[in-house]
Amino acid sequence: MRPEAAVLGIVWIGLTLYVLLAGADFGGGVWDLFASRDRAREQRGLISAAIGPVWEANHVWLIFVLTGLLSGFPSVFADLSVALYLPFSLALVGIVLRGSAFAFRSHGEPDSAWQRSWTRVFGIASLVSPFVLGAAAASIASGRIRVVGGDVRADLVSSWTSLLSLFAGLFAVTICAYLAATYLTVEAVQRGDTGLERDFRARALLAGVIAGALAAAGLVVVHAEAPVLWEGMREAGLAFAVLSAIAGVASLTLMWIHRYPWARVAAVVAVASVLFGWGVAQWPYLIVPDVTVTDAAAPDATLRVVVVGFAIGGAVLAPSLYLLFRIFKLPRPATDRER
Repeated sequence: MRPEAAVLGIVWIGLTLYVLLAGADFGGGVWDLFASRDRAREQRGLISAAIGPVWEANHVWLIFVLTGLLSGFPSVFADLSVALYLPFSLALVGIVLRGSAFAFRSHGEPDSAWQRSWTRVFGIASLVSPFVLGAAAASIASGRIRVVGGDVRADLVSSWTSLLSLFAGLFAVTICAYLAATYLTVEAVQRGDTGLERDFRARALLAGVIAGALAAAGLVVVHAEAPVLWEGMREAGLAFAVLSAIAGVASLTLMWIHRYPWARVAAVVAVASVLFGWGVAQWPYLIVPDVTVTDAAAPDATLRVVVVGFAIGGAVLAPSLYLLFRIFKLPRPATDRER
């Protein structure tokens, strides 16, 4: 395997983990924003308890992706930073505000104006960040960013607000909500709360159906606006598209029959397949249609060092994160109050 393909593969795994883990945290914020009035406190309590111990750790994958892209493909990192600095800035502001709001609202009096204000900020930021990141990702595949002779040509707004980008932003929010509701259903069962189990099971089914409908409609949009991506999906990406559809249907079926842990596994497979399908369908381009993986790659000597660095970092990171999730995500016994 060529070193540039190895580095890109590692970066793509990091991107997938960011969507599966931090994406679910964003989705939790979306459900926090739309919590039911009569059960809002209970729903928000479960979301906070589920996100609280691990949500900052999940952003390590974003750093992982950015570091890998900067080290392995520095010209692409620079080009995208110029072309998409507005949506990237909005996403960054959203991530910062989301984190601040999550912390600040924990220190206010229940139902106070302080807590209500920060709760809204937390929910809105959780909605905006995945939307603009999804819209930016679609612009990379749509051909609206051109790199000619090292000169980046992209409109400040229209490059990431095409029909495909708006669809991708909505789809990103939906799959985040879908993952979050699926995970939270499992969390509710572990806590023995049948009311919250019903709440988030219904949300998972709703978000899953919407995500499936958007995925089907998205094929039409991709065909119209991203011909390179469409051709790739018909060939190399077809297997991943089929796998995503099968896993999505399986997840909804398992959720319907109350097989929640397996529904979570199927949801992970469905979303991961979407990301890997996008990656192989766009190959060999990093920015369609001007920049290929080979063109943008750093020298082989640099790429080999990056691979070694990832291996060393992974040897430290993987067991640390495993221990974190093992400690905080094990089922806990019910307290006397909960009994």
